[in-house]
Amino acid sequence: MSVCSMVMVCGVVLSAVLWITDGMETRIVDNSIQRNAYGEGSRSVLLVADDEEDSYRIPFEISEKYYTQEELTQMSGEAVKILEKEMLGENQSFDKIEYDLCLPDSVEGYPFAVEWLTDTAYMDSDGHLMQDRLTTPVLMQLTAVLSCEDYQMEHDMTVRICSRSISSDKSEQLARQLITIDENTRKQQNMTLPSEIDQERIHWSYQRNFRGLLFLGATPVLVCLVYYSKDRDLHRQVVEREEQMRMDYPELVSSLALLLGAGMTVPNAWIKITDDYKKRREQGCRKRYVYEEMLLTIYEMESGIVQAKAYEHFGRRCRIPGYNKLSTMLSQNIKKGAANLPLLLKEEAAEAFEERKHTARKLGEKAGTKLLLPMMMFLGITMLAIMIPAFQNYL
Repeated sequence: MSVCSMVMVCGVVLSAVLWITDGMETRIVDNSIQRNAYGEGSRSVLLVADDEEDSYRIPFEISEKYYTQEELTQMSGEAVKILEKEMLGENQSFDKIEYDLCLPDSVEGYPFAVEWLTDTAYMDSDGHLMQDRLTTPVLMQLTAVLSCEDYQMEHDMTVRICSRSISSDKSEQLARQLITIDENTRKQQNMTLPSEIDQERIHWSYQRNFRGLLFLGATPVLVCLVYYSKDRDLHRQVVEREEQMRMDYPELVSSLALLLGAGMTVPNAWIKITDDYKKRREQGCRKRYVYEEMLLTIYEMESGIVQAKAYEHFGRRCRIPGYNKLSTMLSQNIKKGAANLPLLLKEEAAEAFEERKHTARKLGEKAGTKLLLPMMMFLGITMLAIMIPAFQNYL
């Protein structure tokens, strides 16, 4: 729970920091944004225009500062070929224009701003057809003006008009204004955005990044995953502890029976077993939970707890039926006396070893079951390795 609480606090704090940082990054001071220097390539931004009544999200690519004339001349020819392929839209050819043309204001991968000169009686600069119906097709000259820095190139095309269009919205008007301003300020370090449209004030900002909110939403999920992982790890440790203590039970009972049969008292036998364990630990032996519980029992007796109570506490801490039975036997031996305690321990050790063999067989069967799926997969791979060459030879 402490780890989960720490993750939750860190997640909320980081979310707030990201939210504030993203808000500061969206501010545009004096309607001025900076372009990249020559050679760094264009920079894509998502701008938000706010006219106090509505906001408009406009994706825009700010080109780099300038290009050489030789580069622009070579790229213009390539850009015109791309424009002729992409501008048709749903139309099949320029000889029969039945749908709106796709007249882009730029060419992807090229620095040109494209301006279209049309006959506005039949088509606007965005390629939308203006006439609902035409009794006869109309030939119209369409000119693409590619401009970049001081370079400008015109490409004329003749199209035959047959249909109508839809007028452009405010977002498209803003996009066209941005292109015009970008063309006129290519040699300036900063580009000034329009402050109004249709006599309405516009406030510009970058598109907000919602990383803070996303991280805030992900924080509870992360906390749940941490809690589940820690809880699952704790459960795994408990299972491993119980399995290890069950495996050590026959050895412990057998050692107690042997030492008691040799004439030792129960406390001395207990101390002898734990002393041997401490020596093995000093030599690098792995930690054994049952012997750690035995050491705790000795510390309890040294602190003043009576032996019978200490042994009962030992059985409760182990939480395994066999150890509860052993603690009861030892406690009864102290309270009432039991001359046949070594014999009872020998019988208990024999039963525990039988139970240990049974447990080992169950673990072996469980391991065999886990290996069944990999064995089936290997069998399928082997069958494929045999059958595929056979079929190839047959064909």
